[in-house]
Amino acid sequence: MRLLTDHGGSVREQLRKEFETVLDPSEIDDALSQATQRVWRSGPRFDLARGTLRAWFSAIARNCALRVLESKRSRAGLQLVGNLDTLAWPEGDRSDGAAGGARERFARDLHRCIDLLPRLQRAVILADLRAGGVAEAAVLARELATTPNSIYVSRTSAHKALRAALLARGHSLPEATIRGNSNRKKEMS
Repeated sequence: MRLLTDHGGSVREQLRKEFETVLDPSEIDDALSQATQRVWRSGPRFDLARGTLRAWFSAIARNCALRVLESKRSRAGLQLVGNLDTLAWPEGDRSDGAAGGARERFARDLHRCIDLLPRLQRAVILADLRAGGVAEAAVLARELATTPNSIYVSRTSAHKALRAALLARGHSLPEATIRGNSNRKKEMS
């Protein structure tokens, strides 16, 4: 109780600042809760000579937040793989029985390419994946402390970058696979 009273607020704020674009407040609270349990179980290993209790708690909380984020990305990846059936796949992928392997490779490469995007572009694309389409720009703008226009530009830039990166990795993509301006125009109207 004392750990949370003395350090919980500042550690939660640190996690919020670092992970606000990728974790919601309940996920940040979950990471803080996991960290509290780990500190409690690992208490005998704490060494004041190596640093403060707050610094130790903060490092453990950050690691827990990273685990929550990884778990969230894994769930998003599974959702993405489920949505891949709606994409227009090249005929060769359907007819030779290797469609499942091609889809898995595509999903894996797509997530690797998303991870390489700049922060705002990555946050917009991940929000779109969670929404199962196009996330509302006004809501994203508030969450990411930016403007709706910045969301539109980031989405379009991210789609172009993802298309180029996936083509460079050897994927043949129909125009409709990664949409850009058509969704933007619909969203703006």
